[in-house]
Amino acid sequence: MLDSSSSLTLAKTTAAGAVVAGYYYYAKTRKSNSRRPPVVPYAIPWLGSAIALGKDPDAFFHDAREKYGDIFTVQAAGVRSTYVTSASAISAIYRNSKSFVFTPKRLEFSVNIFDLPRSIVYDNDYLKETIFPMTYRVLAAANVAPMIDALVMHAVDGVKELRSKITGGQWATTLEEFAHKPIYKAISGSMVGPRFPAEKSYDPFLVFDEYFPLFAAGAPALFVQKGIRARTQLIDMFEEYLGTPGWEEGAAELITAMVDGARNESNQSWTDRELAAAINSDFWAANSNMSWGFFWCINLMLHEPQSLAPLYEEVDAARDLWSKAHPNADLSGESLTDLAEFLSNASLPLITSVVSETLRVSSSSFSIRAVVEDGVSINGYPQFEFSKGDVLICQARSVHLDQEIYGPDAAVFKPDRFLDSGIVTEGGMHRPFLPFGGGVSKCDGRHYASKGCKFVFALFLLNFDIKLDPAHDAPASGSALFDMTRIGSGVLHPTKPTHIIVSRRK
Repeated sequence: MLDSSSSLTLAKTTAAGAVVAGYYYYAKTRKSNSRRPPVVPYAIPWLGSAIALGKDPDAFFHDAREKYGDIFTVQAAGVRSTYVTSASAISAIYRNSKSFVFTPKRLEFSVNIFDLPRSIVYDNDYLKETIFPMTYRVLAAANVAPMIDALVMHAVDGVKELRSKITGGQWATTLEEFAHKPIYKAISGSMVGPRFPAEKSYDPFLVFDEYFPLFAAGAPALFVQKGIRARTQLIDMFEEYLGTPGWEEGAAELITAMVDGARNESNQSWTDRELAAAINSDFWAANSNMSWGFFWCINLMLHEPQSLAPLYEEVDAARDLWSKAHPNADLSGESLTDLAEFLSNASLPLITSVVSETLRVSSSSFSIRAVVEDGVSINGYPQFEFSKGDVLICQARSVHLDQEIYGPDAAVFKPDRFLDSGIVTEGGMHRPFLPFGGGVSKCDGRHYASKGCKFVFALFLLNFDIKLDPAHDAPASGSALFDMTRIGSGVLHPTKPTHIIVSRRK
């Protein structure tokens, strides 16, 4: 049975890498239509452009756009996928939410990726009519502060644990162990509460997350057995947790409101098993993106000529200014109120810019839209006509790497790009920035993720001196750092571990 890491590599390099590029699509034979987008030419039937796409997705999409325009179709591993790659076309799709609809795909993902029963997803309106709007409300900018405060509280606990590991003045470790795992545990605590066994869930989560692109692509069960087992482990843990007395203490409203409503308000009361699968969906959305986004904030800066020095300078100056204005403030972490107030109000423009720039270069998100009417066109692109049942992929990464928008260095990580002058064009318009998607499918958790990442980043900078470990060859910088087989799945993963030396800051 194909169940080893080598089988996963095989799946990625032969079919899955191409299927991921045809993310969430299904093959569908249609009659010839001269008003359909051009198909990128290919030589081998069925396989299509899979090899070129899998080898270097960024180059493939850049070249295809140069030759065939903003909208084109790609044949890869038996799947035909229509990609939309320009900011104007993507914006037009977002604005026409009646013709280009996200909900059918969202429901499909709930079943195929997260294993929610079809009866809960399709035969019961509670998920669509109540839970989805509730999630949007709880995570809105005006309401998300309690979750962010809880994230900071759990991150402080993580910082204390990390400091205890630094013996003899420094600690040689990996950035994954130092940054990714602690923020994973902090996110877990802020969402489902401190009693959930985050440490125990970490390894199965990593496995499930590794297989996510294959689940999303509809890969045969033969190729995802390890991922299925990891998903089952996570659902088992959430189900057991829901049966633990007092689990609600410290859990976010995002979780408690969903559980209470699904148990007591839904026409068909949800079982704890069904609720566990739904919780795992939100849990994955937060941890798969925010934790790796935080990881990349540190990683990318470590590869800069000045490394983290400009950020240390900024956070130290902000701390000193705050302490002068608030002489009794305790920013050590012992007073969470003082620390949260500082993080929420301190001026940290470069750190904020680094978070945004990190998301720009490290994310690869697909916004999926189903066409629900015949004879539909995208505003500004009347030459193309789409039919009911078509599915379009809005490829945000092409926008982020567009040299006409972000300049000739668009592919380069530039820490200060998103300082005030860097996000506005010469005409006074803000540059398109789509790491969280857009329109009705714009990530509900974007405020939690962006602010939370900024605050935890500042917290780590206050506490730790972080350097690349000279005893190890540093991973290549730039796009070579990213595992591009995960295109479309959110924040990209690293290709190899990053070894670091950590010491305490005084």
